[in-house]
Amino acid sequence: MPFVDHEATGTRYHSTRVNLRWSDFDQFQHVNNAAYLEFSQDARIDFVRDVVTEIDMSVPAFVVRWASVDYQKSVSSSEVAVVVESFIFQVGVKSFKMRQYIRNGQHRLVAVVDTVNVGVDPISGKTRDWSESDLEVINKFLIPLDDEEAAVDGVSGGSTVIGGRKR
Repeated sequence: MPFVDHEATGTRYHSTRVNLRWSDFDQFQHVNNAAYLEFSQDARIDFVRDVVTEIDMSVPAFVVRWASVDYQKSVSSSEVAVVVESFIFQVGVKSFKMRQYIRNGQHRLVAVVDTVNVGVDPISGKTRDWSESDLEVINKFLIPLDDEEAAVDGVSGGSTVIGGRKR
């Protein structure tokens, strides 16, 4: 199952494998910087699909408003896939912040992607506040970060435990 329980909060995070493609690599045979955002997007799509199919809950419509990537380590052409662990770390009136840890085949952290995701009305395309049912789904994946962890540049010193390991 792609959902992993987070014992400290009683919530869960999502884990998915993203296969590397030939087009992900640059001329130096390392994953191109832009590919990390694609891995992040692929993982968000898997997250939504898995919530709908495995938990049988409707996911509120949202779009990415802002994204940041903190590159920790390069991924070489000897890798065949990365694993992306996704969770929500802050919820607002009409948005949430998601953190995604991207790991190589040895489970080493290679990048951290933070996004601000905004709720939208699918018909009008305008932003909207979260409903109670939206918050029920969102809060199932809420793993708050401390102040140091919430800043992308503080990722290395953070202490959030995901998958039994300190991040």
